[in-house]
Amino acid sequence: MRPAPDNRPPLNAEPASERTGAWMVPTQRSELDRLTQMAAQFAAADAALLVDMSHEPPLLLGSHGLTPEETTQSLGACAPLLKTRTDSERVLAEAEAPFRYRHWLPVFDVVGQSGLLLLGRDAREPVSDATLQLLAQHAADVLALARRCEQSEQYNANVLRESESRLNLTEHTAGAGSWSLQLSTREVVHSDEFATILGLTGRHQIRSLEDMVQRYAPEWRNGIRQRLERCAQQGEGFDEEIQVVVDGGVPKWVRTVGTAVRRANGQIVRIQGAIQDISAQKQAQQDTLRLAMRLTTTLASITEAFVTLDRQCCFTYLNQESERLLQKSTADLLGLEVWQGFSAGLAQRLKDQLTRSLNTNRRVELEDFFPTLGKWLEVRAYPFAEGLAVYFRDVTERRRSQEQLMLLETSVSRLNDIVAIAETGAGTNDTEPRIVFVNDAFEQHTGYSRAEVLGQTPRMLLELDPAIPKLRELALGLQQTQQARTELMVRRKNGAMFWVELEVVSVQATAEEVTHWVAVGRDITQRKTAEDMIRHLAFYDALTDLPNRQLLLDRLQQALAASARSGQHGALMFIDLDNFKILNDTLGHQMGDQLLQKVAARLTKSVRKTDMVARLGGDEFVVMVDDLSTDPDAAAFKATALAEKVLNTLREPFQLNGHQHFTTPSIGVTSFNGQQNDVGELLKQADLAMYQAKSLGRNTLCFFDPNMQATVTANATVGSDLRVALNEEQFVVHYQPQVDRVGVITGVEALVRWQHPQRGLIFPADFIPVAEDTGLILPLGQWVLEKSCEQLAAWADRPQTSNLSIAVNVSVRQFRHPDFVDMVMAAITRTGIRPHRLKLELTESLLADRMEITIDKMGMLKALGVTLSLDDFGVGYSSLSVLKRLPLDQLKIDKGFVADVLTDPNDAAISRAIIALAQSLSLQVVAEGVETQEQRDFLAYQGCDQFQGHLFAKPLPIEALDALLQNPTAGMLVLA
Repeated sequence: MRPAPDNRPPLNAEPASERTGAWMVPTQRSELDRLTQMAAQFAAADAALLVDMSHEPPLLLGSHGLTPEETTQSLGACAPLLKTRTDSERVLAEAEAPFRYRHWLPVFDVVGQSGLLLLGRDAREPVSDATLQLLAQHAADVLALARRCEQSEQYNANVLRESESRLNLTEHTAGAGSWSLQLSTREVVHSDEFATILGLTGRHQIRSLEDMVQRYAPEWRNGIRQRLERCAQQGEGFDEEIQVVVDGGVPKWVRTVGTAVRRANGQIVRIQGAIQDISAQKQAQQDTLRLAMRLTTTLASITEAFVTLDRQCCFTYLNQESERLLQKSTADLLGLEVWQGFSAGLAQRLKDQLTRSLNTNRRVELEDFFPTLGKWLEVRAYPFAEGLAVYFRDVTERRRSQEQLMLLETSVSRLNDIVAIAETGAGTNDTEPRIVFVNDAFEQHTGYSRAEVLGQTPRMLLELDPAIPKLRELALGLQQTQQARTELMVRRKNGAMFWVELEVVSVQATAEEVTHWVAVGRDITQRKTAEDMIRHLAFYDALTDLPNRQLLLDRLQQALAASARSGQHGALMFIDLDNFKILNDTLGHQMGDQLLQKVAARLTKSVRKTDMVARLGGDEFVVMVDDLSTDPDAAAFKATALAEKVLNTLREPFQLNGHQHFTTPSIGVTSFNGQQNDVGELLKQADLAMYQAKSLGRNTLCFFDPNMQATVTANATVGSDLRVALNEEQFVVHYQPQVDRVGVITGVEALVRWQHPQRGLIFPADFIPVAEDTGLILPLGQWVLEKSCEQLAAWADRPQTSNLSIAVNVSVRQFRHPDFVDMVMAAITRTGIRPHRLKLELTESLLADRMEITIDKMGMLKALGVTLSLDDFGVGYSSLSVLKRLPLDQLKIDKGFVADVLTDPNDAAISRAIIALAQSLSLQVVAEGVETQEQRDFLAYQGCDQFQGHLFAKPLPIEALDALLQNPTAGMLVLA
């Protein structure tokens, strides 16, 4: 805070003059006195005079802050100005006491030239020209109004309004607002700018002294209240820098000026003053203080030797490190030239360099030997406004190292191997090694010249990401044995990389300190390329460049281990292309290879980047997916979504040399969660699921089910046992009678059974499918055919059974065998049976494809005299247009329709349709699976010819069948 000078006179002292303007009335003089008072406040002056210079001697128009004697003395000083007409003189002359400061401000009005004389009792900072010009303009406007309104009755009101308007403008421009406190009423009146500075609105105005005090910050309120009271009671003025609080609680710095206004008798009637917003100046002061503190802290924190010099290169500041390095204290060096005390040659070199830096305003660097210090120093100078900032660094050790390196360079520069020497940076602030020597071989292999790499860190030659493990291994070896060897990739100048076999040896100055590393390298790029090629061939498929089985098994083992640790589930997809062999057979293996390559590309794009796609061989691909989820259901859902995406991707057509080719995949999926440890078992599970997808009609996906594994295992056991059973003839044939509408036994169906030595009697449903898959159905079917023919031959010798027929089931695979007709003919010939007594029951699946071959083969069998029956009619691929071309004798209604013929209208309708169809084609109809008399009666009513089922008899061994034929049950007869 700045208190007002004690020697200031009261701000409302009445002006005195021996001669004033004759045209002025008292109200005009009062307003012009107020004008001088405002001018003194805004110009921070102690007194002011408004003088009309158009008269001789000058006339006093208004005054403020002067005694009569001082007024007369000041008017006399204005007289010379009438002659000189000076417009812009800041200080006219050194005035006599009590005023040490005087400023003349010309004011041009409509009559002539007037002027404001601003007086101060002490020297002070200059007021801005903008503020002075506004005061001069305001004074000119007030004088003009006063003269124009000289004869007007409205003079006082007009002058007052115009004066207040210009006062407000002046206050706003100067950032100051005025206020007045009437002591008799304790009422405060203030200007608009005063309200703006304090952030007052229409609803919040200052009316009283306490309102005004409350606008100041709490810590300032008591002080400002005391100053106002002393001013009111004792006339003591004040000039303070205080914080006020505006609306919103934001503090603001203001300059507050107050002075007492007295009557002629000296009585204080009011306090008037002004406030000025000085927040910007305060902020600038605080910023300057913070900047100075930051600069001081920064200078103190510099660890290098640091000094500042003035423009004559004399010391102005030294930090502690510079005192230590230069071996003198700050007191010894301040004010001395920096080169003082050094040898003549060194002093001249320093002077030349530092002077050049000052003249060119550019940094300079030099390195020289300082004999008095016994050290090599690096000097770096940076110019700034006041002089130079200079850094000193002791580089003695570095110079010694450079000398040693020069000796080494001579001896190793011609070696064929790459040689590089790096300084470790030990004992300096540099944390990275720097290359200090390279030989000719280094330049030849890397393409970098010595100038480009010396002083650089070796990291410029390395791809750090892949090199980090190698560098750690190297560092560990150097710590243990001071010598290490590794293989790294080094970058050439053109960006290409090459392999180097690198051996590094550390050079120690002491037992603890390593100063240099010597690296010797040999280019092994060709060897590494050959190794990479061999490794790639070992682990990647040559056609598709996908990982092969070996790499897949390795990655799968890693995935299982990671899954065990994280609990994340994964999945394995086994993908096989449907009918791929057809493409190879029709368009050639070259097109097949093209398809495999395109499938590999699509698979890679359709899965995640973290997933692995491998080719096992042929048209078999595997996708390994890990990190699906810790929740098995969520993992299964994601695996299904991904498998379906792969399925849909591969269904899209492929362009193969201009040909559009469609293919579909069969996909088997199995999941894993780290509990499995056998990768081969996982592959087998996915493979089984894939075959399950193929069995479902291809072009689909199927998840592995443990029951599937159990079934496969059981089937494998059954298949093995089947071969033994065929060799040992463990099979037997049971026969189930077939009867006509009146109950006469017309024939039997031969049904094979397996008499297993441990499991007992096994029914066909448990081993026939396995026999189909393993191909054993061919010898087994032939064996049943042979047995049936032998039984027909045995019955032919007995009149009671000579007319019976035996129906033998023929599988699709058996029927498709090229020699099937010959084998049937051979069995008939060998046993000598009547061919029409042998009935071959064929399945509808025969009609799915190769119809012409099927019809031709059936025709040959028919020509032999064999009876042909279509088994399980209605559940397969029968087509009425094809059915009429087949040389059939009989249709068999599937037992699935017969079982619900009395309860399901659809089954009843189908049964009726089959019977009607057979009758229209002159075919016999046999209904199998008849269990009740009601079923038999319904079918007989519809026109069914023959029946077979448990209602009549179960399949019987030949002994039981012979007994039944000799003694039929009630309602049954034997065809004679």
